[in-house]
Amino acid sequence: MTSEPLQGLQFLCGEFAGTDHVEPSAWGPGATVRATASARWEQNDRLLVQVHRQTEGESESFESMTVFMPDPGGGDILLYAFDTYGFPPDPPARGGPIEGKLVFRRHTPRGESLTTYEPTPHGYAWSKHFRPDHDAPWQVVVRGSLDAVTDEGRGGSSATTRNERAT
Repeated sequence: MTSEPLQGLQFLCGEFAGTDHVEPSAWGPGATVRATASARWEQNDRLLVQVHRQTEGESESFESMTVFMPDPGGGDILLYAFDTYGFPPDPPARGGPIEGKLVFRRHTPRGESLTTYEPTPHGYAWSKHFRPDHDAPWQVVVRGSLDAVTDEGRGGSSATTRNERAT
């Protein structure tokens, strides 16, 4: 049984493919890239683990592994994101459902980040914003839209693909 605070993350489960739009920033020049994501329940459904990959041309340009877990000391969901940039996810982002979206905030000495996930009819949209300090405006770092490749998390079998549904 999925942990109660994590039940709102069910729409992230399964296999997804789509496009991410990376904005120009201190981390790179910006680009539109292919994106895939795969998420599954782990640790007796107490954790949701998501792997997100961005591919530019034939090369993988970015990868992240995100672990979602309930905060044992409260009602928040904790988001630990490990990525190819290598900054440790300490502290984790904290958040949960707000007006139909999942919203997570993180504060570090480098600045603040805001990550959102929103269900769409065919998958989900997501974005990451950053600001160097509390008084600065939020800047979009990346935004993406991914469509489900499987029915997992939508009441179907993880082995059922869109093509099989279409026939």
